Amino acid sequence: MDRADALPLLPEAYARALILRERGASTGDIADDLDIVVEAVPSLLRLADAKLARLLAEHPAPDGQGAPA
Repeated sequence: MDRADALPLLPEAYARALILRERGASTGDIADDLDIVVEAVPSLLRLADAKLARLLAEHPAPDGQGAPA
């Protein structure tokens, strides 16, 4: 499984936050998009990263690709 396959398996807010960060959105923009306080964004991103990493570790891509950078 690669990152693109794993993202839809995450809770929507986690996937959305990771995608927004990847696109260069600021913490404030992510908070506005998810309708959460800006102080919650760093924790949400840490949880999202951890959940994504766990999914990728549990279902590695056959060619070794897809591991988080």
